Amino acid sequence: MEENTPDQRPPESVIRFNCTFCGFQLRVPSIYAGKKGKCPKCKNTVLIPQLVPPPQQDEPIRLVHDAEPPAEPARPAYSSPQQWHRTGVEPDNVAANVDKAVPSPEQKPATLLNVFTFPFSMAGVLHFILFWFGPFLLGLAGRMFAAACCYGQLLVIAAYIALLGYFYYYLSSCIVAAAKDERTAPDVSFDNLPSFTELLGRVLLVFGCTLACFGPMILYVSYFYIWPAVGQFWVGSAEPPNWRADPVYWLLYGIGVFLFPMFLLVAALFDSIAALNPFLIIASIFSTFISYCALALLFCVIGLLMNFVGQLQPGGLFVLAWGIDVYLLFIAAYILGRFFRRYEDRLNWEVKL
Repeated sequence: MEENTPDQRPPESVIRFNCTFCGFQLRVPSIYAGKKGKCPKCKNTVLIPQLVPPPQQDEPIRLVHDAEPPAEPARPAYSSPQQWHRTGVEPDNVAANVDKAVPSPEQKPATLLNVFTFPFSMAGVLHFILFWFGPFLLGLAGRMFAAACCYGQLLVIAAYIALLGYFYYYLSSCIVAAAKDERTAPDVSFDNLPSFTELLGRVLLVFGCTLACFGPMILYVSYFYIWPAVGQFWVGSAEPPNWRADPVYWLLYGIGVFLFPMFLLVAALFDSIAALNPFLIIASIFSTFISYCALALLFCVIGLLMNFVGQLQPGGLFVLAWGIDVYLLFIAAYILGRFFRRYEDRLNWEVKL
């Protein structure tokens, strides 16, 4: 006689709901029902609703022989702190997953055209205009406050710091967006804008990355040129020391240029002091050495283009030159994000810093 067992069907493994703040459609495994997480779009904390059980039915239950319930989908593993940037799910806080976080299989691979059209979204164009004309507007405001009290000048300086910090903040958002395989510049929620202290911290973080890369070169130039020049000026000598760039200077400068892209990538994805960890940087470079050399060479080309455009300033085209520089920085941010997406598994960022 056959032994019948009930057809046990597992509950629905996915909960779909909309964010209560921005209305974005979210998706999260049912095991996180009743917990809280951050919406990947507006960054607000939302409560994941409970899964509603199906209504009771009066129909008889059909019994089958030796029925085995289907296996429950495996919980996604998070072996590195960067995977939640790509999937929209945090390993500890269980943020809501977004259907659009992982591209659909039908999405076409990125092309060279996507690199040059990345800034041309509505949000990208607005930010591009802000970063293009913002410094010049603040410069005009500084001239207006030049004859006024010193508090006006301090206000303009604070505005410069805030604009610079927000510039780095949005470029980091562009890097993360490119790492998620987004093809246009991301939108920023005005309900969750960073504070002035956060923007100042962003400026200090990028400054620390720059100092870590080019600090040895700066010390070398200071020791062999700046300090002797100051000493001779102090004793009344009219001729400063005749210093020229030597092979040691170019070697230190080349090392700084080579390390700078990886420092920027770590600073954008971690947004912490982990960007200044030299062991993480060196290990990541060696794990993707050939590809990273191509990335560093591409950044050198972008830097040379920015330097060439900067030569237009004496001709009165400094406003246009700065706009081109901002556009090239958008392109560099997209290239960094694509590099992370392609070589994420080889960057050796498995340890949570």
